[in-house]
Amino acid sequence: MGKEEKTEAELEEMIAQRIVVGGVYVSVRPDPLLGWRPMVITAPKHATYAQKLADDVAVELRKRFVLKGDP
Repeated sequence: MGKEEKTEAELEEMIAQRIVVGGVYVSVRPDPLLGWRPMVITAPKHATYAQKLADDVAVELRKRFVLKGDP
């Protein structure tokens, strides 16, 4: 069974809902090694923590979803 395709916006929303950190913007971009990767934009004080949360959520989501348009 293949993985379900999701758009960048759908993945961004899924990650943002899971990390629940205020003032964080999540962006999903294609990645040649991983398929896709989240990037967070937030205050420098919280950037490392928020990025770690987003990366952890992405590991789980990559098991079920691929970025729409990936080969």
